[in-house]
Amino acid sequence: MMTLLTNVLPILGGFLMKLFALNQANKRETQKMQLEALMAQNNAINNAREMAEKEPVMAQMNRRIIILVILALVVFTQVAPVLFDIQTAIPVVEKGTSILGFEITGDKTTYLPVEGLIKYEEIFKWATMIIEFYFGAQLAKK
Repeated sequence: MMTLLTNVLPILGGFLMKLFALNQANKRETQKMQLEALMAQNNAINNAREMAEKEPVMAQMNRRIIILVILALVVFTQVAPVLFDIQTAIPVVEKGTSILGFEITGDKTTYLPVEGLIKYEEIFKWATMIIEFYFGAQLAKK
């Protein structure tokens, strides 16, 4: 029994120490890769700052105008139903009947006019359209 312990304990100790050494090497490698990633990110930020300094003033103005137009659209759609007495039409879908996936009667859509209600869907569509036009123009420049 004593021989078994004297032969197995060094093997087990060596195995555990090797695992510990591999774990430490792995941690060193991970830290090295994290530092390299941070350096690459820092270089990208510095390059972006240099490019921003070279950017024309009108490009900056374009972005500001786009943001102001989007904000104006949001504000307008918030106050327009109240100030201008605009009615909003909401689609109401009445489901038809179907049996086992076979449609007997189709869906019926009616529009219900409501006063003072805001439809946020239009805001997002307008904002998306404006941003798409801007980025499309930017892509065409390059």
